[in-house]
Order: sequence, then structure tokens, then C-alpha cells
Amino acid sequence: MSKKEQFLAFVLVGALAQEFGRTSGDASLIMHIAGQIQEEKIPDNAMNAAKVFLAFCNGVSKNPHNWMLART
Repeated sequence: MSKKEQFLAFVLVGALAQEFGRTSGDASLIMHIAGQIQEEKIPDNAMNAAKVFLAFCNGVSKNPHNWMLART
């Protein structure tokens, strides 16, 4: 499994958990944005990267990390 596939799997699980926990329909948008991030830019720890990405999507972090801005 590639690093991007691992990252997307963790993001999917996290986004679905957030969607079931509250009344939002953002999981598909979050997955779309996550899918555009280049594999080379995703940090080595895919699970931690997904956690940081989901925190940004929820507004916990105001500024995105540079790797989140790297789109294909």
C-alpha cells in the first residue's frame, strides 16, 4: 500500500467518523481535497498526517501546512 493510499484510508475513516458524530456532509469534500495532495508531499507518518489534515479541515488549525497545499 502506497503512502498516499494509507493517507487516504486514514482520512476516509476519520472523515466518516466525524460525519457520523455530527450532522455534516463534508466527508466527500474532505476526500476530494485529500486526493489532490501529491504523494511526495505527504509526510512519512500517514496516520499523523491524516490527523493533522482532519484537524485543519475542522478549523482546529487556522493555517494549512505547506504539504497540504501541494496539489496535483
